[in-house]
Amino acid sequence: MHLNQVFLSVIATTVASLSVALPSFARPATLMAQEPGSRINVRSAPTTASSSPHYGIVGDRIEVMSSVIGGDQYSWNYVKFSSGAKGWVRGDFVRYNEGMAKYGMLLGKDGRSPSASSRQRINVRSAPSINASSPHFGLEGDIVQRLTQKTSSDGYVWQFVRFPSGVEGWVRGDLVQFMEEGGC
Repeated sequence: MHLNQVFLSVIATTVASLSVALPSFARPATLMAQEPGSRINVRSAPTTASSSPHYGIVGDRIEVMSSVIGGDQYSWNYVKFSSGAKGWVRGDFVRYNEGMAKYGMLLGKDGRSPSASSRQRINVRSAPSINASSPHFGLEGDIVQRLTQKTSSDGYVWQFVRFPSGVEGWVRGDLVQFMEEGGC
């Protein structure tokens, strides 16, 4: 059992360190909880078993950089505060701000949210077609901004998206989950 916890911690730390390298393009959100003024743990890895080097307060504005399903089966968001502090916050403590319909998260090829232990590569194509070249790729959980969409002759709805790095390209619509206005 202890070995499993160590293994999950190593995987979570690896995912966290990869997420730290993302540029500052993200979905704006706010910390939320039942009690106003509550402290919300900001963890070092996407699990309740990890350390909590700092905390946020209900109402704090944050940017969600990446999202995963942790080994503990909670949804986790890698967030950045205006102070520059970064860390993992459980998904039920995050509410996305207005206007979020244009932001989304890449899903796995099975249509499920990404897990902290494995993030599939998602093709980013040069044109809205399964036959188009794939000069780039994204990973499950990456945050993207929708620029436009198109239904192509291959029967797919394609999303033209921009990544935090500035890379733009076409992703099959079933591989992107967009946020509803004011939803979480």
